[in-house]
Amino acid sequence: MDIKNEDDLRKRLGIDSWRNLSKDKLLAFVSEMPNMSKEVALKAIEQFPDFRSLVVDSLTQVQAQAAHAVDVNWKSQKKVHKALADYRKALERELDRENLTTEDRFAILGLFQKAIDQESAKDSEHKAFVFGIIGTVAKVAAVGLVAAVAVLGVSTKIGDDSAS
Repeated sequence: MDIKNEDDLRKRLGIDSWRNLSKDKLLAFVSEMPNMSKEVALKAIEQFPDFRSLVVDSLTQVQAQAAHAVDVNWKSQKKVHKALADYRKALERELDRENLTTEDRFAILGLFQKAIDQESAKDSEHKAFVFGIIGTVAKVAAVGLVAAVAVLGVSTKIGDDSAS
């Protein structure tokens, strides 16, 4: 653990005060958590201005960006699927020609297979992209949950100290 105190942590995050903690810096803070002691992390979290809003706003922003990315990707997918469908229709028209040799028909069927393989690959690529986005949103949600648990731990600790 190379972050020994709050000053080291603020320096690592590039902020002068916890009031300067932005949504982006919150994610940087969470990624630095393994490099700091529990006490430093809890002390820092206690000082976050409006911590709940910061976490909720960060998650909302990431979800909106993810939804937009999926939407843009799906629009691109639809264009590819339409282009390949048009291509297959053109190949069908070629197959309907009566003066084709057997070799010509096999060549056209090979082009059909290639188009189907391309469309299948594009579909798999889209699914991998969507799963990647879902993974990112899940990680950000987990970060928010970990941070919220840390805050609840601080609240419990403060509550316990006042009770003694």
